[in-house]
Amino acid sequence: MMEWYWIVAIAVGAAALVAVAAVCFAHLKRKNSKRARARTEHDGVEIQKIDAEEIDDADLCEIKDPALTERVKAMMPDVIRTEIAAGLAVTASSKAVYKFILPASTKLAAGISGGSLSTASMAAAQVGTLVASSFSAVMSAASMVVGQYYLTLVNIQLKKITERLSQIGEFQNNEFKSKVFALHAQVTRAAAFRGEVMENAAMRGAEIAKLDRLEHECIQLLGQTSLMIAGYTARGDLDYPKYIRATAEIDQWFSCQKILLSTLEEIADLRFALYLGAATRKQCDALLPVYEQQAEETQRMLLKWHSDTAKRLGVRLGECKRRRRGFDRALHWLPALFKKDLRYRDMPAATVALIQHQTSDDDARPSVRDDLFHADVEIVAKDGKLYYLPHTLPLHRHGGEIKEEEAEEKE
Repeated sequence: MMEWYWIVAIAVGAAALVAVAAVCFAHLKRKNSKRARARTEHDGVEIQKIDAEEIDDADLCEIKDPALTERVKAMMPDVIRTEIAAGLAVTASSKAVYKFILPASTKLAAGISGGSLSTASMAAAQVGTLVASSFSAVMSAASMVVGQYYLTLVNIQLKKITERLSQIGEFQNNEFKSKVFALHAQVTRAAAFRGEVMENAAMRGAEIAKLDRLEHECIQLLGQTSLMIAGYTARGDLDYPKYIRATAEIDQWFSCQKILLSTLEEIADLRFALYLGAATRKQCDALLPVYEQQAEETQRMLLKWHSDTAKRLGVRLGECKRRRRGFDRALHWLPALFKKDLRYRDMPAATVALIQHQTSDDDARPSVRDDLFHADVEIVAKDGKLYYLPHTLPLHRHGGEIKEEEAEEKE
């Protein structure tokens, strides 16, 4: 017969196993529930009340256009609009924020075909599902929010291009330089978010036509830079002083080529944003691969030219030295018999930097070629403002911080 203490031990062990299983089941249920909520399986605009700590401010892009914010608020219950107008005073104390998920256009279209959006309902509940009263209204608001986000990314890159333009101030070809500056100014103007343009198909079409003309001008300037660099590198008989002068002049054209290629990419991004999802990335980027390939060929040509010239002139780029020539070589001939390093003399650091700039490809930025127009649009209401939470890399990984951008605008 089993002793009583064994029975007690078995009973306690069984109870412990049941408790552990219950805890694991509850945790799994909560996790699955959270995942199901994140997938957004509703046909309308889903509203979630979440902890503010779940949102990283660096990932948010503020919706700044007043007309657009009002359009988004129009799809919310009155009680939530009131809270947003008051700076979300009710939720601020509990560190909670609202997240609104506007479903992708494909989901909305499926909802309409199934008849689930036939009944308009403005729910008064703070958390739940707000059924969209208008399919076109949701699609329009979602595309406008995404369009503003892409324009924000373009503006971040255009500010970087502005900084690079300041480095070609001593460019000898003033006519070419003025054309590059004018092109940049016109592209920057087109990148400004203007609600009246985004809402009007005819005005957007006119802006896209302007971008097509700017793209053609950018391509012409790119062709000119390639021809000028090819002309310099065709000369294989330069002595050291002429080689240094040619390297300095090439660098101006080379820098312009990089700037123009970046500008061409921003023009493609602008066109994509203005189409609001009606055109694919591939259509908007059609010319980019051609001129990216041209730039790569130019760099390979530069690399070969520098390599061949370095062998001929005795340039040791890694050591920042070059072989002595002429009277300088004769003067050091005898000491160089005992110390071979005296056969070489130091090169200016600025010259070495120019050669390295032209033979390395370390200033290319990672290109983000996503398409958020056909994805769910998540909007966060926080501190009385509305923000877009994109399903892509946060803005600071694109080369700019949201907070820094806002600070610059305030100044």
